[in-house]
Amino acid sequence: MRSLIPLLSLALGMAALPAGAAPNPVPHPAVFCEEEYALCIIAPCQPIPTAGGQIKNALCSCDVKKGWSMGPGSCASRRPVQKNGRTFLVSTYSNLYNDQNHLSSCSGSAQLWAWCYGATCVVDPHDPAKAICNCPVKQSPAVVLGQCTSGICDQLWSAATPAESSFANNHFYEFMQKNHPGVPVNPPATACPPSGQ
Repeated sequence: MRSLIPLLSLALGMAALPAGAAPNPVPHPAVFCEEEYALCIIAPCQPIPTAGGQIKNALCSCDVKKGWSMGPGSCASRRPVQKNGRTFLVSTYSNLYNDQNHLSSCSGSAQLWAWCYGATCVVDPHDPAKAICNCPVKQSPAVVLGQCTSGICDQLWSAATPAESSFANNHFYEFMQKNHPGVPVNPPATACPPSGQ
């Protein structure tokens, strides 16, 4: 992850995103679209501290992908938008990385995590495979997709509540199997084994 100053400079262009081009983060409905999107399911984040020291938002380094994903808003509202020489995307969900990762439960009530579902993102002009997404920061138990390593809950990641993680993990697979059986799709991610196993 790069330093915060270049990311903040890149994120300034987000203010130019036309109204309605990226919906507010909401848990439902989950609309399925086949197009370019920002995938934040394994995204490290850097907090944006306010003048008072509070952390309300974070910049998360997400991947730019093309294919099926589910997210809030219509497919038309989630299409890439060109504005002032920048490309804006919406962060949505797919299970593209489920085959090589597991779910870590960060159960502490003081856990900080970034809620990127439906967030506004801008493609990195220096690396078009990456997008920087401005995600609100939440404080509650969360589930993180990634490698089963100690200390994962000590870092700020894009994550979800346990209920939302379970919904997305299962609903994406079930919907794609039923409605697009010819499209390769990973099964739901499994939980990390308990420590010491």
